[in-house]
Amino acid sequence: MFSRLIKHKYLLITIVIVLLIAFWFSLIEDGNYGATLFFTIPSSIAFLIGYSKTFEGNSLNKIKKGLKGFLTIIFAIALFSGLLILIGLEGAICVLMAYPFLVIPMTIAYIIGLFIGNADRNTKRNSLVLIIMMNPTTYIYDSYTEPIINEITTELIVNVPKENIWHDLSSEIVFENTPKLFFQKGISYPKSITFNKTNSKLSYLCITNNDTINLDILKFETNSQVTFKLREQTIPMRELTPYDSIDAEHLHNYFFVNYGQIRLEDMGENSTKIIAKTSYSYKISPKWYWKLWSNYTINEMQLHVLNSIKDKYVK
Repeated sequence: MFSRLIKHKYLLITIVIVLLIAFWFSLIEDGNYGATLFFTIPSSIAFLIGYSKTFEGNSLNKIKKGLKGFLTIIFAIALFSGLLILIGLEGAICVLMAYPFLVIPMTIAYIIGLFIGNADRNTKRNSLVLIIMMNPTTYIYDSYTEPIINEITTELIVNVPKENIWHDLSSEIVFENTPKLFFQKGISYPKSITFNKTNSKLSYLCITNNDTINLDILKFETNSQVTFKLREQTIPMRELTPYDSIDAEHLHNYFFVNYGQIRLEDMGENSTKIIAKTSYSYKISPKWYWKLWSNYTINEMQLHVLNSIKDKYVK
């Protein structure tokens, strides 16, 4: 069997890679963001590239060969990412977030492909069937993935009585701080929030860099805490793209804010601890990796809010 594979080596590998890339594009377009998209397909392609290298009969003990493969993978991912941005399927922010995760598993898969290809060459076997089995398996896993609910809490001590801060929370706050780079380029963050009371209903009108949203107040304890939820889900980011906008599925149906909360704790001597909490859910796999980004962005957004409140009294 291996002799037949050798006869049509590059043709077979090329066909499989083309089919995997087509599958990759279909997942992106359909909004199926999971382990198959971010891990299995790119790793399969890298494995096949490494596997095909053994057709040349080169020694596996050459460090430069592994380095060359690593650099090739980095360059290939960059080109493919640029293509996704160019045709409007993805934006630059999410591509940059996904890039570090793609490089490591693809490099490992490339090296594994080198070793397995060499072993197949010596024992006259064919391990490519593993690739056929692996992609459907993770796709089934992605189909049954349930959203994860997570909470992020950010604290900051301000040298001012909590009554002063509560007055701001029950009137209007303008957040003047400039957040970090990702927020400047598209991730949503609040620019101002205004307290509203209509009949007996309490709410906030929040203006962000991307849209205007209404927050229904669920709990309002004077000088203590306010808990609120979004009346309608906001867009978590406006993607950085050469087009006016893109309609990537992850901007709508994969990230939800459940509620937000601001609590005030009296620390004595005209000092107050402000505690901001956001509960959110997401279902993009691999969850452990995207949880890192979600936690980072929400914590930075909450720091932006708390530092803006603090700076008002520092000036």
